[in-house]
Amino acid sequence: MPSRRTLLWTVGTASLAATAGCSALDRGVPGYVQLKSIEGVRTDDGTRHGESILRVTLSSPPGGRPELSHVNDEWVDRFETPHTPTVSDALAADLSAAFDEVRYVVGVCSPKWADDGEPIGCYNVNTTRKTFDRAQVHDRVRASSDGTYLTVHAVDGEWNFE
Repeated sequence: MPSRRTLLWTVGTASLAATAGCSALDRGVPGYVQLKSIEGVRTDDGTRHGESILRVTLSSPPGGRPELSHVNDEWVDRFETPHTPTVSDALAADLSAAFDEVRYVVGVCSPKWADDGEPIGCYNVNTTRKTFDRAQVHDRVRASSDGTYLTVHAVDGEWNFE
């Protein structure tokens, strides 16, 4: 028969594991990806300049093929599927060599982020290249943001825009 201490430790550990599992499932809010963009930043004579590399947005009406709003002529041939862009290791290295900073932005909208009577709220903020590659415009995601950085916790098919 296990000791009382062993039994209490086992029950406590199981409770913590169950709570952690529930917390992991609750991370973020449900929403959809409405924007993906890449911007390169250079510093010339002490002044920072941003240069748009790529911008993909919702189709109009939402639900069709994502709209390629902009792709820089210098980089256009580097995206295999520009409407659903990902950044290979080679492209990431070339972007990093060409710019002082590379910003990967993903915009997510969610009814949970709405305020002031609005039906939906959105954050279009920096994220990692991994998150940029993982989530595509129109995807249904579970995401969190502090207003300056975005994390996508899960991608689950396409958002129903009806």
